[in-house]
Amino acid sequence: MGFCYNGFGWGGLMPWGGTWGGLILNLVFFVGVLAVLGVGTIWLVRRLGRRPLDPAAGVDPLGITRRRLAAGEITVAEFEDMRDRLQR
Repeated sequence: MGFCYNGFGWGGLMPWGGTWGGLILNLVFFVGVLAVLGVGTIWLVRRLGRRPLDPAAGVDPLGITRRRLAAGEITVAEFEDMRDRLQR
């Protein structure tokens, strides 16, 4: 056991100098890294989740209105009113 300290490798269980202060610093550092990773992941998911509606990207308001009429969400009179407004 030439390189080990009490069988736990260099520095024992407490990697920063083998003191309780080092253990506490190590735990604070580890929790900080986890917090940064968590906040970064949440930010990235929210950032990628927000996509503005682009009319050129295939969103067809008249097609949506037709689907709503077919599904029975709106009446024929409401459809005709919406169609007239959209075609102006």
